[in-house]
Amino acid sequence: MIAKNKNNYYLKKKKVLMRSFNAALIISKQILIDNFGEEKYNEISITTRDEFDTLIAQIPYVGGDENPITDDLINATLLLPLLRAFEKEGLEYREIGRIVYDLFEAFYKLIPQPDDIFSDEYINKTKERADSSKLHKYPGDWVFDFIEGDGETFTFGTDYSECGVYKFYKNLGAEHFMPLVCIADYAKARAYGYGLKRTQTIGNGADICDFRYIKNGTTPPAWPPDNLPEFKK
Repeated sequence: MIAKNKNNYYLKKKKVLMRSFNAALIISKQILIDNFGEEKYNEISITTRDEFDTLIAQIPYVGGDENPITDDLINATLLLPLLRAFEKEGLEYREIGRIVYDLFEAFYKLIPQPDDIFSDEYINKTKERADSSKLHKYPGDWVFDFIEGDGETFTFGTDYSECGVYKFYKNLGAEHFMPLVCIADYAKARAYGYGLKRTQTIGNGADICDFRYIKNGTTPPAWPPDNLPEFKK
């Protein structure tokens, strides 16, 4: 039943998802042209669009619209064809990371913040989601604990013991990209004006991802990543 729901949910949204991918290519255009040239950009646009079309039916169902992290899976699926294209072009891992981080910063500057993550409503919903995640209703979903703030160094936190994007990428043989995918969180925090600290991620081989959010805090750029404790690649 879950598999059926998974296919129905994403395939019903296919037109919307393809429009989202086209929008991502438009946002990416200048960065990709600067790095590859216009002819190669046009080629990459065609091949990655076709690959995303194929991937849509493979995205794990984790609750659809009832689970806000569904968007994270969709965004990770949007990104994967580009990561594979960069690798196919023979780019070094860090060179792929540099381009990807530029793309993250460009995206989040244009995407409005959907929620105030420090509102009582958001925090209460996060606590509820943390509890429900432990029921393991959907195999491809995240599992996490809510961490109360200490009143000094962070406002609240989340410790993830299972990551939906990591599981999806691993199933596709793409888990080696995860350290680069994870740094999107820093670009997001910078764009939306809050502080983010993290010392480890599942994508980098740790047992958990330990997010710590700071209201009115600052987040430094995540590229180059050498000063990030989580980054081991």
